[in-house]
Amino acid sequence: MKKFLVPAIVFAVSAINIQPGLAEINASKIFKKRCAICHKLSGKGFAPPFSQMNKDPKVLKSTIENGRRSMPKFGNKLSAAEIDAMVTFIQSNQAK
Repeated sequence: MKKFLVPAIVFAVSAINIQPGLAEINASKIFKKRCAICHKLSGKGFAPPFSQMNKDPKVLKSTIENGRRSMPKFGNKLSAAEIDAMVTFIQSNQAK
């Protein structure tokens, strides 16, 4: 029993410690895969850069889920956790 318990505890603690970083990494990958074609960090894309997006997290979440104007909806393509990670990712890049 001890042989199993110690590795299980070590794994659980490690997973808790790295979880916040994974959300940011996944959001970056999601952005590159689904958003960067229109939204450029430099502001030279088809759609607004982060600095010009709404800063209200509820509006950002709704826009990602339901789309807006020519932006497609991603509520059926991304999980709730991925959408939340995207909102955090956008907000963290708005000040840059």
